[in-house]
Amino acid sequence: MTQKTVTIVSETYRPEVNGVANTLGYWVDGLKRLGYQVQIVRPKQNKHDTGTVIDNEVQVTTAGLPIPGYPELKFGLPAKSIFNTLWNGCSPDAVYVATEGPLGWSACREARRRGIPVISGFHTNFQSYSRFYGFGWLEKLIIAYLRGFHNKTQATLVPTETQAQYLEGNGFINVKVISRGVDCDKFCPSKRDQALRASWGVTSDASPVLIYVGRLAEEKNVQQIVDAYERLKPNTNGSQEPRALPKLVFVGDGPARPQLEARLPDAIFAGMKHGDDLARHYASADVFLFPSKTDTFGNVVTEAMASRLAVVAFNDAAAREHLTHRSSAMLSDLDND
Repeated sequence: MTQKTVTIVSETYRPEVNGVANTLGYWVDGLKRLGYQVQIVRPKQNKHDTGTVIDNEVQVTTAGLPIPGYPELKFGLPAKSIFNTLWNGCSPDAVYVATEGPLGWSACREARRRGIPVISGFHTNFQSYSRFYGFGWLEKLIIAYLRGFHNKTQATLVPTETQAQYLEGNGFINVKVISRGVDCDKFCPSKRDQALRASWGVTSDASPVLIYVGRLAEEKNVQQIVDAYERLKPNTNGSQEPRALPKLVFVGDGPARPQLEARLPDAIFAGMKHGDDLARHYASADVFLFPSKTDTFGNVVTEAMASRLAVVAFNDAAAREHLTHRSSAMLSDLDND
């Protein structure tokens, strides 16, 4: 029997650290376990980034330019000739387009021309990002662009029913929900590390640690963490007994980090973490803060849940799908600032 091949086209893939790369990595691992060959087509992230062949995974790199607001990532350029050459004589059995840039358009057009089944994924609420960078007036144009792209594929995959309803309400067709999981062997309470807590200046389990994991950027609404944390400061008018502030830990990096460090000089900024080190940071905290209003899912929420953290988030995305207010989390309405 001929081995079946799936092509995945994406602007981002492991070892990059973000929700899309993380999700695609899990999917690729699952496809390979099922016996598929997987072909990844993605833009080069640096001049040393070249295509690779490992087991049943083939990576093909194309030209790219920095993504505005995400200079550490690249978006792919139109690549009709690349797909034409790549698929001549060996077309894949199916194509999955994870990102909606020029590279994704090229893949979609060539797949349709050849009669290859092509589906897409709605991984990022780009239309919502515009509000945080002074381009909110572009939101309707961006959603129209995204609708035009996704409606040319045979299905659009989303991670939650709420996201499906939102897209359908904006004219997207053939929207399907594909749920997300979490690696409970990696993210688990047993990774709690007292030495790590001590390095944060926390010597007792009675002293709570608040943690945020993710990109430090405006679209993640991280400034709300600052506002909330400042409200926790001890009352200095003498009417109440002073109380110690919980320790606040940020895991991740991004353009908002300098402003956050300036406003929160006592917070811990741990930078990017990976693998077991990331799992230790989750499990060594007590409360997970997720202020984002723009995520389509938020894998970090389920990773925090698996690490047995209390979760404080907006009633949206993964939190809405998997948590219950005042039972398993504290959830706030999206319009509550």
